[in-house]
Amino acid sequence: MATIEISVNVSKPVEKVFEFITNLDNQKKLSSYITGIEADGPVKLGTKYKIETTSMGFKNTTTNEVVAFEPNKKFGVKTFAAPPASDVTNTYLLEADGKGTKLTLQMDATLTPAGMPKVPGMEDMMKKQMIAGLESTLGAMKKLIEG
Repeated sequence: MATIEISVNVSKPVEKVFEFITNLDNQKKLSSYITGIEADGPVKLGTKYKIETTSMGFKNTTTNEVVAFEPNKKFGVKTFAAPPASDVTNTYLLEADGKGTKLTLQMDATLTPAGMPKVPGMEDMMKKQMIAGLESTLGAMKKLIEG
């Protein structure tokens, strides 16, 4: 398991950033593949929710659970993946920085999922792909939050 961490500064107060990241409907704004989100109640520690995605005509549903919830400070979600993929935990950390909010995203993930060959350089390649995806996600979030 590896932890990948990236940050971005958002020119909005932590309350606005936290409000955005904990509103599950905003995930649809971040991905055109998301076709549905269903939660078992209000977003809080322990809330479980499903995200349905559709890509190239195939539907996929992932189950998620809120594993960290500290208003205006921390929001963490564990995604339970179907084999051969591995579970992933994404944690957002928010800090007031005087000009807005420093938003840090930490991803705890297995870089070489079960069943994948241990080829030299594979973990580095997977890590680079994950970092690129996280940077893209945080960039899109920043743009949407700032308006």
